[in-house]
Amino acid sequence: MKTLVKICLVPFLLGIGSTQYVTAKVKMNEQQAPIVKQLKKQGILPNKTYYQLDYLPALDNQDSFPEKSLHSSVNELETNPNMYIMATQSIAQVQLNKNYQYSQVTQLDRNIIEVIYPTDSFQSLDDGVYFYTLDEHKQLQKKNSFNDVYLLPSYLRVEKKHGIVVSIQKRPLTSITHYKYDYWSNNSLKYLKLEMYDNNKKVIYDSEVFFDEKGEMVKAIRKNIETKQSSIETIVHQEDIYSIDEFFDNEGIKTNRVSHYENSFRVKNEVLNKNGKVIKTNNAEPEIFDFDKDLDEPYPYNKLVMNVEKSNALLTDSMFEQGIRDNAKYDEEALKRAQYLGIKPKQVYYHKLPFPSFMAERYKNYPHQAPLTLIEAENQSPQEKYSDLIKVEIDNNYQYKKIDKTKWQQVAISLPSAQLKSLENGIHFFVINNRGQLTPLNSVEEAIAQPTYVRVEKVMGKIVSTLQKNRVQWLTTEFDYKKNSPIRSKLTVIESHVVPKLVIESEYESGQYLPVSQVIKNAQGNIIRTYKTVKKKNIIAILERFNEQGVKTNHIEISKQRDIENQYLDNKEHSQLYDELPFNPDGFEMLLFEHFKK
Repeated sequence: MKTLVKICLVPFLLGIGSTQYVTAKVKMNEQQAPIVKQLKKQGILPNKTYYQLDYLPALDNQDSFPEKSLHSSVNELETNPNMYIMATQSIAQVQLNKNYQYSQVTQLDRNIIEVIYPTDSFQSLDDGVYFYTLDEHKQLQKKNSFNDVYLLPSYLRVEKKHGIVVSIQKRPLTSITHYKYDYWSNNSLKYLKLEMYDNNKKVIYDSEVFFDEKGEMVKAIRKNIETKQSSIETIVHQEDIYSIDEFFDNEGIKTNRVSHYENSFRVKNEVLNKNGKVIKTNNAEPEIFDFDKDLDEPYPYNKLVMNVEKSNALLTDSMFEQGIRDNAKYDEEALKRAQYLGIKPKQVYYHKLPFPSFMAERYKNYPHQAPLTLIEAENQSPQEKYSDLIKVEIDNNYQYKKIDKTKWQQVAISLPSAQLKSLENGIHFFVINNRGQLTPLNSVEEAIAQPTYVRVEKVMGKIVSTLQKNRVQWLTTEFDYKKNSPIRSKLTVIESHVVPKLVIESEYESGQYLPVSQVIKNAQGNIIRTYKTVKKKNIIAILERFNEQGVKTNHIEISKQRDIENQYLDNKEHSQLYDELPFNPDGFEMLLFEHFKK
């Protein structure tokens, strides 16, 4: 939302010519009269406070009238489902002037973050939505309604359905913005004052926008109150230049002169020395305020751990993007999350599906899903053609030490009822011979050790499922760490219908999603492929191929321009599925499976 505010205040996105203005003015009169009539019909009064969802600043005459619904109570807006699409809550306090145009608006934006929190305190609650705050001792303080927490820096929202706590959210403020409008006698925009506050109601950013009597922007003055940097933008419409924006440091010395071009995102940034002389030019506009940075979460809300499974991807992705970089904050949170889930070092357990992919869906190799027993994990996707069974071993640092993945093809089969008649209710496992005869297995552990087995489920005296499961792929990946960052992985293809047994050894550098070096060995231990990133003149990577006996056949160099020079040492090309180095462990696993399905 704050990024959107920033974009809306960039004048060159809003410039309109005089011909366009006449057309817009006619449309405005046609559109606003019904809006005002409807507001009056609803009993909306000037100078009284109302509430509005997802308010956007009015930067032209047409947007100075509220087109979205206004509500007399903030409680009416708390459960709006649209908030969950972007995982943000944006509610504004709105006052209109006598012409039913925006006069003053205070907008509060919040993140909606699912958290891991003990549910014991909520067991006695009836179904419904409840609101709490946390004191300095982390103790819950129950509030009567949303109205009691709406203005606070953060609060907890708890929802219970069918006797089960289904959601515990923290909702910290990410921005507080106040807008004040003034208008010309013809109702056109004259002036907009924007102030952003911190959680202590201290102004941290200030912007003033001035308009002519047609409602067209003529000047904008912006200030970062904390750094004392500022800028003054003037609309000039000279030749192909829309505006000139001058930037000043904390001593009021001009540092940059930026030209915005008509009907274009193109800018020209002239960097100035203290004497006002241009010392260099580029096309990157300076920033005096970070609109992407959220307000700091107050204690103790900042110590609550995100529930990664339930939180919106827009929030979790920013954490996953940290990848294998060092990040004390996310490391601490990931460790707490694993401990809360009951995960311990050296623990071996089965994993919930879908398994989060390397880097893209998990932070480093920390688990964020609760452990399962084998019987819970074995039949997680009974309706799918293929099913995964994943076993993990946890390292001393609470990250995955070893990941064992088997993929099973499963198909419903018909079995003679006579063989199943004596079964008790429950889940049973068998092997089946080529004549369709079943031999019972003692346990699920014994079943998954077979390349093929049959799973039968009986409920209330009736057979409800008979599946035959055939293992089609089996891989393991082991990781080594430096501090909390993965630095090496070893992937072993134990079983595959696509390639023979392989071992892929990879090394990673901090912050890198793909390996910086990779070695592939065949079942005999011979190196058959290598990859290494290099810093050598114009070369960024070198790949080498070897035959099954370990004799080099190709030396391939990749330039910074992505040109490929392939030296065929034996004048033959030995193309294989695994030639497309580098890839992370999950990437190779998916590659194998896609070729199997072909």
